[in-house]
Amino acid sequence: MRKRHALRTAVSATMLAGALVLGSGTAIASSFLSWSGPQNTGSAREVFACGCNEIDPGHKAAYRFTYTGQTAAMYNEEGCRGKVHTTFRGSQESRGAFGWKSVFFHC
Repeated sequence: MRKRHALRTAVSATMLAGALVLGSGTAIASSFLSWSGPQNTGSAREVFACGCNEIDPGHKAAYRFTYTGQTAAMYNEEGCRGKVHTTFRGSQESRGAFGWKSVFFHC
């Protein structure tokens, strides 16, 4: 009787742990974080949704792209229009200003 209870408890604990991992959203999407001030200062804005995202015009003084599996294409026009200016295939950072207006995450 005790063995059956111990086995049931172990199986339940394993299933609960698995559900917590799946439900917690452990997959983290790539993201583009931009600052209002140079050298990564001031307020920051982050975008990470799949597809096209606009970059806040007041936050173009510095950036950090964190790659976690999704590449990103940077555009000099809003709405991800025109030609791709830069494509990030790995983490990148710049403490200087940039001119991109939108970013498209390939998910």
